Amino acid sequence: MKRTNRSNKGNIYQIGALIALAAVAFALFFVDKISCLIVIAGAAVYGCVMFILRKNGKNSFQSGIDSQGMSQLVSSMIEDIDSPVMIVTEQNKIIWCNDEFLSLTEVSQHHITSGANSLFNGRLSYSNLKTAYNEYADYIPMETEDSFFEVKVFPLEYSSQRMYGTVWYSKDNEKRLKKDLDDSAVRVAYIVIDNTNEVTQEVQENRHYGSATVNMLLSEWAKNFSAILTEYDRDKYVMQFENRFLQKMIDTKFDILDKVVEASLDESSVPITISIGVSTQFGTLSEKRDAAQNALKSALQRGGAMAVVRTENGEDSYGGKTKAVQRQTKIRSRLCKDLLFSEISKCSNVIIMGHMRPDFDSIASNIGISKLVQMQNKDFCIVADKNDKNISKIIESIADFPEYKNVFVDAVYAQELLTPDTLVIITDASNPELFAARGVYENASKVIVIDHHAIKETLGGQVLQPSNIDPTASSASELVTEILELSMYPNLLRPEEAQILLAGILLDTQFFSRDTGTRTYSACIYLKNAGAEAVKAKTLFKSNMKQFREVVKIEQRMEVYREIFAISSYMDCSTPENKVTASKAADSLVEIEGISASFVLYLMDDGINLSARSDGTINVINIAKMLGGGGHFQSAGALLKYKNGNTFGEPIRDLDTAMDILRRAIDDYIGDDMKEGK
Repeated sequence: MKRTNRSNKGNIYQIGALIALAAVAFALFFVDKISCLIVIAGAAVYGCVMFILRKNGKNSFQSGIDSQGMSQLVSSMIEDIDSPVMIVTEQNKIIWCNDEFLSLTEVSQHHITSGANSLFNGRLSYSNLKTAYNEYADYIPMETEDSFFEVKVFPLEYSSQRMYGTVWYSKDNEKRLKKDLDDSAVRVAYIVIDNTNEVTQEVQENRHYGSATVNMLLSEWAKNFSAILTEYDRDKYVMQFENRFLQKMIDTKFDILDKVVEASLDESSVPITISIGVSTQFGTLSEKRDAAQNALKSALQRGGAMAVVRTENGEDSYGGKTKAVQRQTKIRSRLCKDLLFSEISKCSNVIIMGHMRPDFDSIASNIGISKLVQMQNKDFCIVADKNDKNISKIIESIADFPEYKNVFVDAVYAQELLTPDTLVIITDASNPELFAARGVYENASKVIVIDHHAIKETLGGQVLQPSNIDPTASSASELVTEILELSMYPNLLRPEEAQILLAGILLDTQFFSRDTGTRTYSACIYLKNAGAEAVKAKTLFKSNMKQFREVVKIEQRMEVYREIFAISSYMDCSTPENKVTASKAADSLVEIEGISASFVLYLMDDGINLSARSDGTINVINIAKMLGGGGHFQSAGALLKYKNGNTFGEPIRDLDTAMDILRRAIDDYIGDDMKEGK
């Protein structure tokens, strides 16, 4: 009887060994076919031996190879497999593993008897392996300190005890190959000199020197990255380089931008600046080219003198601390004029808008662009609140003209006027969050944008090109005036309309004290010839006594931060006039000797807003962008919001919180310069 039991016991061991070998072979089939063949061969030999012995009336014990010996043979075979193997029970005990598993860094640093749930943050626990198997996961990705694995999972059962086995397949070679492939992927960058024409206004010889200097610097920069640099047009370059070098460019914040500026200042009082567009997009070379060109276009629309890297998650910009010089050419305005005439002639009606809480430049450019619509006898409306005290004087000055009767509408009524054939024209804004009627913009089929603010985000596909977004211009009124000058016959622009456009320019340039170039004066001469007078234009934005006192309050609350920044606030009340009051206070504060930039926080219905000004040495748009805002080099604004990662959330209404966030943004802006001793 004992012999029979012993024989049956041996049979169970033999069958169990064969099942274990089969399970291991099945798992290895998907990860390591060579090891799989070894196990199958071993199982075949084992099966043949058992068959012969049984045929001769002998079992494993009679042959001299007992079940324990056979288990040792099976264990020895599995131990010789190059892949780590491990078996875990329901109690999270590791009942068996081979030397390859024990050699894993994370395993060797722990006591194997402490259980599977103490390794790899519990990912090898019985419950996790069961979940992976039940969810038909092909493998569990596992990363050790120095290797990557795909872990195959298979169920086992012995003496009614459930367990899971794992076989680890190294993915190091594949990871290495993938990294090599990613590193060697070709990236395309487009580079353009922003302002060679402007620099040569000083001395003609500077063109040749400037171009040669930039070419030399770019060539040296390209060599650092083993890149191919080609000048495909005058002052325009395309560069091809391997992806492995992109991170180094980002880490150095595209220092070539500053090198070009510093070198050009040795020979000219006007710095040469360059813009760079790079895309991290994968695809064909033509797709990479198009993406890089779009990134360059975005850099230029933001004011130039910067690098823009387009990624899957949006765009990252670098540089922008050197103010771009105003472009002398009116090519953009001419192209935009042609586009406007073509689209106005084909549309059923036109909806014109600026930004929320419009200022003089916004409403003036709206009225100016309406002249083009009137020339083609098309119906139009302007989205603006005619009772807004900030613009009421302008609207009153043209109230007697029949073409402006009942043209000012709110966003709700504008939506009712929108048809599939409606053309929407937006001036003095390129950030959809600030549009006077965002719903109209989103639902329109055709939109044209004219703006002098640096673009914050890529606009929708309904925006026609070439729209005129030029951050080097002084104002939207200047851009619209250029278009009118190229479009209208003499005497068609009324003196009152010219006066309004001049007021828009005067306000945004602070009476020609900032962002002013030859194009600005040229536009003003055209408006003066049309009957505008600067003295009369100034009367449109005179402060009343209440506003004057509020500006004085803001000035008295000023604190100086880091020696060159003036910060103040106005939280006394929340009215639409606060925006103008804060703007005037910011303009006044930046005029103080020793102050390079001013920031005024003010309360509005939607939360705490910011008005920022610069004397030209600080790029306040970069600070405003950190707070979710925008603008241009010397004038910017923002609605302060809580930030989670890269996402802006609810508006901030607590002044102390707003002050802390503003100070941190200033610190982040000047941090790099302080580290470099600039």
